Amino acid sequence: MSSSAAPPAAPRRTLIWIGIGCFVVGLALTAFFVVRIVTTAPVSPQPIGDSSTQVTLAEKGLTIYSSIPVMEAPCRVKDAQAADVALVEPRSTEQITVNGESWYVVLRSENTVPAGDYLVTCTDKETSATYAVGPRSSVVAFVLSIFGAIGSILVFGALGAVLLTIGIVRRRRKPVGRVPG
Repeated sequence: MSSSAAPPAAPRRTLIWIGIGCFVVGLALTAFFVVRIVTTAPVSPQPIGDSSTQVTLAEKGLTIYSSIPVMEAPCRVKDAQAADVALVEPRSTEQITVNGESWYVVLRSENTVPAGDYLVTCTDKETSATYAVGPRSSVVAFVLSIFGAIGSILVFGALGAVLLTIGIVRRRRKPVGRVPG
């Protein structure tokens, strides 16, 4: 009387599905960071005239730039109700180059101000600096978004590839049965 053993079960596809999930997560994170790159990319600021200039910001926040590095930016900003907008200097040196023009960040709105009309005055009799204004932006956020996009596709892509490879190799291995003897 011979006993028949049940055929071995097919290997599970868990690693394959986890690998595919890693690819999907990597693509989703990369898409998120690409959107962040686009939204944080520096744009050409709007030049400020010799006296007060009315500017309309389509985005939240406010950044004031100068064409050359200055020790102290002689600028003031008032909102549509003629209230002063609090400005702060950046913690570190930030420079952007847009369309071949270099601009140095000299002031930012302390708080995120809403999009709208603002009166910007920069009176500088000591330097030949040209001033410009644009939406609140950060070079750091732009650079971190680039690294986030690259890192997420590399990390999750590599992890997905490893898990898929292991899952496929395990699936292809044929179970070794006992030889009747």
